[in-house]
This record gives sequence, C-alpha cells and structure tokens, in this order.
Amino acid sequence: MKKIILSLVILVMMAPTVKAQFDGKKFTSDLFILDEYIKRQNKDINFEDKDSYTGTPYNNESYLPGNIYKDGKLLAENIAIRYNAIADEMEIKEGLNTSDDDAKVLTKSPDIFVKIVSQIFVFVPYQGGIEEGGYFEVLHEGNQVDLYKKHIKDFDEAKKATSSITRDVPAKFSDEPVYYLVTKTGKFYQFPNSRNRKLKVFGDKEKMMKSFVKDNRLDLNVEKDLLRAVRHYEKL
Repeated sequence: MKKIILSLVILVMMAPTVKAQFDGKKFTSDLFILDEYIKRQNKDINFEDKDSYTGTPYNNESYLPGNIYKDGKLLAENIAIRYNAIADEMEIKEGLNTSDDDAKVLTKSPDIFVKIVSQIFVFVPYQGGIEEGGYFEVLHEGNQVDLYKKHIKDFDEAKKATSSITRDVPAKFSDEPVYYLVTKTGKFYQFPNSRNRKLKVFGDKEKMMKSFVKDNRLDLNVEKDLLRAVRHYEKL
C-alpha cells in the first residue's frame, strides 16, 4: 500500500449563517491577496482555444456559483468560481456574467476553503509548504476518517498527421482522479488503481470490508461505491 503523508490543517466545514457580499476592493485589501495571474496557457496550449484540444483542463469548464470561507467564516457569497485542475488554481470573479478577463486566482492557503455549488475544496500544504501543496475535494468528512479526491488531468499532446490519409489529432485532457483516505492526524493513504488493492487501505478491517463490498456488489473503482465503503468503514 502506497502511503502519502501530508501536513494537514483541519478546517471547519460548518458554514456560518453570516452573509457576505463580494466587494472587490475589500476582498483584495482587507481579507487576503488575490494573485493577478491566471494560467490561461499550460502544456503549450491556450485554454481559450477550445478547438485545439478535447476534454477540459477544468473540473467544470463553466464558472459556477460558490462561496469562500476563511477560518470557518464566510468571506464571499454567491461569486463565480471554477477549478483549474491542470494549474491547480481556483479562478474567481464577481459574478457569472463578469468577463473572464476580470477573473483572479485565489491565493492558496490552508486557512481558506471553497464551496462550488455542493462541492467543497480544501487546500492542503505539503510538508508545511504551500508550493508543493494542492487542492482536494472533500467527498466525506467523518468522525474518524475523511475521503479526499484529487482532480488530476492526464494530458496527451497533439499529433500531426503522418500521411495524406490520416488526420491531425488534437491534444486531449482526460480525468484520472486519485482518492485518499485521510486520518484526523493528517495521514493520507492513497487508494491504488486495483480494486483488490484498494481494500488493503482499510488495514486490519480489510477482511470485513471485503465481505461488505462483495455482499453489496460494490465496485471500488466507482466513486459512489468507494464513498459508500468508506462510510461503512467508519462504523466498524
């Protein structure tokens, strides 16, 4: 079993009832700094030229309504957010109708978490540092363990036609998510690609989990089934 241990700052996920509207100047100066630069080009591809690739570098290509929290407090409500999975950045703008050119990148901080519609993303530093850290989606927050999803994009470069009877193949982005069982002490246990090896992540409960998975005909390579398995694991 492959074990990845990260420094984890546990964030409060309870959204307060306080409401805050987006105020660009206050948001930038008083709360925290927004990075000006958005990586609109990566992998030698202009993300705005959608004819040059298939798939998407984003978790969701469109901006969606969301909230931003810091230290458990609501900072901005009902603003437009999208997650750039290739660049591992949160792009935000004042509203869904605001020009994409006016979007900014949210500064990465373990004190800040983002809710996009119903999805919650937290930033986890690596060995105490921001540079090598990354965003994870929280699929389950339990009393003993959490289930995190890392949105990873596999990238295939464009290929030129090799003859008159073949065509150019555009670059391609495809989803290759990685899932982690996260303990309350901050240890990350990566679920392997193999269905059977995933069971080993459950440690001394492996046999019981194997029976549960078999009895309920679960496929641990399917997200909803893995989530159901993790929720059952917490009850053992």
